[in-house]
Amino acid sequence: MIRRRTFNASLLAGAATTALPLPAYAQKKGGEAVMGQSSPPPTIDAQTSSAAASRNISLHVHETLFARDENANPVPDLAEGVDISADGLTYKFPLRSGVNFHNGKVMTSADVKASLVRYAQVGMSKFFMGPVDAIETPDSKTVTIKLKNVYPGFIENLSSPRAPCVIMPEEECAKPAGQGGRIGTGPFTMGEFRSDSHIMLHRFDKYSPNMNYKGRDGFAGRKTAYFDSVRIRFMPEGGARTAGLQTGELHVIEALDAPVAKRLESDKNIKSYTMMPWAYQTLIINTAFGQTQNLAFRRAIQAALDLEEIMAISTSGLYRMQPAWQHPGTQHFPGVAGLEKFQKQDQARAREYLKEAGYKGEEFPMMADNTNRPHIDTATVVSEQLRAVGVNVKLTVTDWPTIFTARTKPEGWCMWPLLMGIEPYEGPYGVVSFFAGQSAAMMKTDPVIEDAQAKLTTSLKLEDRIAAVKQFQDRIYDQALAIKVGDSGWIQATRANIVNFAPYRIPRMWDVWFA
Repeated sequence: MIRRRTFNASLLAGAATTALPLPAYAQKKGGEAVMGQSSPPPTIDAQTSSAAASRNISLHVHETLFARDENANPVPDLAEGVDISADGLTYKFPLRSGVNFHNGKVMTSADVKASLVRYAQVGMSKFFMGPVDAIETPDSKTVTIKLKNVYPGFIENLSSPRAPCVIMPEEECAKPAGQGGRIGTGPFTMGEFRSDSHIMLHRFDKYSPNMNYKGRDGFAGRKTAYFDSVRIRFMPEGGARTAGLQTGELHVIEALDAPVAKRLESDKNIKSYTMMPWAYQTLIINTAFGQTQNLAFRRAIQAALDLEEIMAISTSGLYRMQPAWQHPGTQHFPGVAGLEKFQKQDQARAREYLKEAGYKGEEFPMMADNTNRPHIDTATVVSEQLRAVGVNVKLTVTDWPTIFTARTKPEGWCMWPLLMGIEPYEGPYGVVSFFAGQSAAMMKTDPVIEDAQAKLTTSLKLEDRIAAVKQFQDRIYDQALAIKVGDSGWIQATRANIVNFAPYRIPRMWDVWFA
């Protein structure tokens, strides 16, 4: 996919996708599909929201220059590719021809430039536009971005769906934050929006599919909208969503708990789809307070824990034991060599480390938020395993805003569980930066991680960036700065008459149809 320093969509035509061979469009066209999701979007202005409830909607309506493929790697979408200069400072994007906006306008470089400028002003992840020095449009089909300094993560951030840098018509880009977002280039247009009920999406019959692909591929690929419309209903109660799926009131739901999926296995009217991995289950450790300032004590925690038991209970069995801090199959995967010794529980060794740390039974403060079941379950099991080796755990379970505020303070807590979902999906930049800088998650900067972060954000060669991720990973394990417990999965579900569905970061309603 990379030729010299060039991404090119034409090289992706033979890439594997999850799509089945598609039937004739006219034969499968029609109908209204109904999807249930847990909450309404805080805004329909895609650039300004990082909420999953917004992504579920906006990524059907909008597209980006680069998107993510099925393995979360960056690939071209509205761009044909990108030519990156040898010094890493100039990115030249040739644009796809004949791409239609929902208002009938054909996309040009002026629209792309205006969208990027707006994102730099109001985008939820606008930090990645900081290195941009100039955006030039030498012609209607080319956009050139010049950076002030080398930033190898630019394409990764540009392609991230967290708060997507979507492309809108130039005239829409003059709208302030929260007031844009209805007009895009995606396979569906945005219709009626009632925040207390639903939003309507309608098939865009003048949609311009990316013919460089054979079928769908992550958030990129050749997308085909078969449904006439998609109604996304906002249903906060999980039981109501499940019941709606069982009765046929809903055709798709964004999430199904593992025990419920198990219970519904015999229902021939329902299909469940597991996505693995979905998130990391982690334990964030405070190295600036209490017992966890002591390396021997942190190593005692490592040795005391049965990681698989924690995952089995906190995920109801939907997990895998994968110790790397990047997902396998992604371009920055650092491997798992040397990590085996950190994965085995050794309670005797844990007690030795506690003795070495001079631990005398002092209270060990741990916190967890009560809005996330995996967090509570993880904290409960971890507490019991630590008590088994003599640690006097004090577990405080409270609401997420309290946890969010408390974790920014360097005192009062030693450890808390965190399910990291979108960060590892995005790649190494969000993961490594979470443990780097003045806001490092472990509350105290580590020189080796700071060096890894510097290399990751300045090295032009992919192999050097992979080495930086490995340096970060090795340091996390060696110094017990945090614990990756394992990978958790996610289940999406449909009625059995929904054909060609495949799970992903959102329920994709393109390239699926009614039987």
